[in-house]
Amino acid sequence: MNIQKKLSKLGIEKIEELNYKDINYLAHYVSNVLVSTFPILQNKYNEMLAKILNCKMYYAKTQDGIAQVNYILDDDSMYIDENINIYEPNDEIFHEVIHYLQVARNKNGKIKQMGLCSFGDFSIKGLGLDEAAVQYMSSKMMKNERENVNVYGIKVSTISPNKYPLMTNLMEQLIYLIGEDVVIQETLGINDKFEDEFYNTFEEKSNELIKNFDKMFDVKNELLTKASHQEREIYEDEVSQFFLSIQNVMMVKYFDNIVPRLTTIEEIDFYIEKFLNYKKHIGIEEKNRFLLSDFYENYKEEIMKKFDKQLMKISKDKGKNTLSKYNNKLGVFLRKIISQFWN
Repeated sequence: MNIQKKLSKLGIEKIEELNYKDINYLAHYVSNVLVSTFPILQNKYNEMLAKILNCKMYYAKTQDGIAQVNYILDDDSMYIDENINIYEPNDEIFHEVIHYLQVARNKNGKIKQMGLCSFGDFSIKGLGLDEAAVQYMSSKMMKNERENVNVYGIKVSTISPNKYPLMTNLMEQLIYLIGEDVVIQETLGINDKFEDEFYNTFEEKSNELIKNFDKMFDVKNELLTKASHQEREIYEDEVSQFFLSIQNVMMVKYFDNIVPRLTTIEEIDFYIEKFLNYKKHIGIEEKNRFLLSDFYENYKEEIMKKFDKQLMKISKDKGKNTLSKYNNKLGVFLRKIISQFWN
């Protein structure tokens, strides 16, 4: 399919190319916001700026229901709706410029990688995970305040309440667990440390998580574009169930894996605190929000026993001198748990 037919099918009508002044402004603005929001990208500033300056950008007319900013892989170009003021960049511009920066092609121009998404000969893997990361980045670049929203019966807190809130919340959870820098760098193709960290953390559950992110993204798009009125409830339930599955697997696998690796009382203290604070990030089914025995609370009882067992092991390994220290710490931990329960 040639590019004109592709654009027409998408509901995009090209008007004219942006002039150098507009592209120059946009390139400098986006690059500056990227490095000020994510300082880990500072040493890539010139490289990102040069790449954006070389991007083909066009003003266009977009049909209702179509995103007002679109990066098209086929011609490696961006199409910006004529009604958008590019001197007031919005999250759609940030989002699509990040996608443009992500793309890595082979010598023949074929895409081999786009951030956290890899392109095989017969399949694409990680598109949902990548979309969640890009939406997280663009929302953070906009300095969005965190908001509580109810989406398909799931109550979540997120910096992206209006676009992919559930997927963005899952990315926020993932970043809370493994760190922001490693996610941001691989999202922009700077290194592949995220993949190693992801698979080392979630082990045999890693591919399941990636597949469920992809399925959740696909179902969400079906819901937005094709679902009939009768199908909406089914699709919404599917999205919410994928969300809960991903969330629960990440939480359980992360903390189950980390506990046996802890070797000091201070590490135990740190990760108990991390687990208790994790509750602020998770989504809760609206129908279960008044129940005491939800998934998190049930798992808390289980993981605290594992923390306690590991503390006992550390105390025995280090000798009697640590026993009183252990007992004092245990009292502090119990008070933390009680405090969390009543708050």
